[in-house]
Amino acid sequence: MTSAGLKSSLHLAKDNVTQDRDKDSKRVSRTRLKNYLNRINFRNGVITLHFRHSKYKHSVSLPAKPQICNDSYLRCLWSEYADAEKKLKHFSFINFSFTDGIKHFHVHAKLIELTENGVYLELPDYCFERKYRVIKRHKCNGVSAQISQDGKFTRGNLTSFSAQYFGIKLQESGNSFANEFDKTVPANVILYTETDHIYSGSCDIIRHSKTPNDNYLVFKPVKDNIQLFKPKEIRSERLQLNPLPNIIFQHPLTGKKISLGLIDISGSGFAVGEDEDNALLMPGMILPELEIEFIHGFSVKCRAQVVYRAPTENYVKCGVAIIDMGVQDHLKLSSFLHQAKNSHSYISTTNVDLDALWDFFFESGFVYPEKYAHIVEQKERFHGLFKKLYNQSPEISRHVIYQDKGKIYGHVSMFRYYANTWIMHHHAALKSPKHKAGLVVMEHILQYINECHMLASARMKYIACYFQPKNRFANRVFGGAARALEDQQKCSLDAFAYFHYEPDPDYKKLPKQWSLDETQPEDLQLLAQWYSKQSGGLMIKGLDLTSDGKIIDESTSKEYKKAGLDRLRILYSLKKDDELQALFVVNRSDLGLNMSDLTNCIQVFVLEDDKLLENRVTSVLSELAKYYEQEEIPVLLYPDSYPEKHSIKFDKIYELTVLDLDYLSPYLLFMQSLTTQKNKKIKNL
Repeated sequence: MTSAGLKSSLHLAKDNVTQDRDKDSKRVSRTRLKNYLNRINFRNGVITLHFRHSKYKHSVSLPAKPQICNDSYLRCLWSEYADAEKKLKHFSFINFSFTDGIKHFHVHAKLIELTENGVYLELPDYCFERKYRVIKRHKCNGVSAQISQDGKFTRGNLTSFSAQYFGIKLQESGNSFANEFDKTVPANVILYTETDHIYSGSCDIIRHSKTPNDNYLVFKPVKDNIQLFKPKEIRSERLQLNPLPNIIFQHPLTGKKISLGLIDISGSGFAVGEDEDNALLMPGMILPELEIEFIHGFSVKCRAQVVYRAPTENYVKCGVAIIDMGVQDHLKLSSFLHQAKNSHSYISTTNVDLDALWDFFFESGFVYPEKYAHIVEQKERFHGLFKKLYNQSPEISRHVIYQDKGKIYGHVSMFRYYANTWIMHHHAALKSPKHKAGLVVMEHILQYINECHMLASARMKYIACYFQPKNRFANRVFGGAARALEDQQKCSLDAFAYFHYEPDPDYKKLPKQWSLDETQPEDLQLLAQWYSKQSGGLMIKGLDLTSDGKIIDESTSKEYKKAGLDRLRILYSLKKDDELQALFVVNRSDLGLNMSDLTNCIQVFVLEDDKLLENRVTSVLSELAKYYEQEEIPVLLYPDSYPEKHSIKFDKIYELTVLDLDYLSPYLLFMQSLTTQKNKKIKNL
């Protein structure tokens, strides 16, 4: 390299050391100094040598690489080879310095030799250590930045980072005005890599350094916390586990591998503690891939975001929210945490004793004689389906079982029959003075919903449930919650008449002015308008009866097929003179997916209940019977007033409740009120 190459390394520097400053510094022994220097050598790092001009007294500095140090002498090689001996002819050596990111070290060594390759120094008995930064900054590469402020916009590259401050070197711009920022006004900063968006937020400008070669800004985030989701009145319970799990991730800005111990954890997030001097978690920063390791061999992965930073006396506490997590990983996490809270509660475990489960269904009265009469001929198919649901844990199904010493006391399950709607069903419990299993399984499945419904992978926007109003417990729990919210757009109730229909093989076909064809998007638009006046609830959205329902259905059915399950939904419109009279939904799924066949039935929505006669409805039911194997077809007819007007016999009334999970918190508050002692005050919804 020519001597010109030295100019890029040899630069003017402030007189960095005075005797007064050394008096305020901490002394470091030669032994520790050698360890520091060897660590720098191991990392292929540099130290900075300082020289003063013998005549003009100005100082210059030059980087050099320390070689292995095992005695009182140190050899250093220039970082950029040049004719240093000639260039430094009129300079005298002062000292050398280095930093670990937080502390600065000044070493008054004795110059033994200066050559074109480097220097040879004699180390003193001690050097001086001075803390010059509250928190360590780390070098960064490969992270781009966008900065905007009051219409000004520029780009840059992240060069250094800590949990409180980060530095950005601005790119050269033909518009000089674009790189001029007002330090009194916050700027919006976006940090990103080639593959991920990492951070965006409002930041104060702490320092703006501008030279002919560099334009450099130092930022500090305005907030120590962010609001990632809507505030919850009932948050997920945080657990302090023993032993404590660890989180492991590659820092998205520094590239370093980080391992931190957890303070507490829930199914939706966790808190960790950081050493204040080396803190690297900044509120708003996204962690694209993070691993929560409980013990060796058991871990889950997620995408997370830092939501707050709170210094304590001994460490910095940081809250981290789980943004998304794979379905199976979240099941593992939830199952582990719920068993930590209650050792008898199991969420979607894959080792269910199916004989014990069926014993429970009969003993609890959930499978009563009339219901068993409908399923007895298909019991082998029921066994096959339950093996898939309870021993293979498909992504469309969840269950909670309360079990003690091998005996099942409580059960509830749910499955995603629609794109973003989960149907809760099969809730049952044994009466026991020791176990409140019915309430426990309900509480735990609602806790699970509260933890995971914000995750994109959960596909959970609505929770639905069919129940009989005459069932006191179900009416109190599901019906009571809907009535307490007092808003059909939060939690709706709609009543269906339910009966079994035996098709007539000699049914009369529809007259000429009548037609039965597959439903078109415009028919579903009419259905939505009619339902809005009829009820104003959530059923149309929850049951995918919107104008794009057919496309959504195809996607959902593919997911069932992937899980080895059957699902078919076909919509038919009954019209007279091209005017929509009723809509029929053919639902066909595996027998036993719902034991009351509520997903293996025909749903009928009668729009013109005064004009549409019973024989037209039964003719269509007989026509659509071709989709079913059983002799009697379950039918859900809406509105429930239609059978009474036309003297149609029905077995029972089913209420369908649909909850928008944006309003889960008040729903949970109501659920809590059911088990709270009367003398305790309940917050009004």
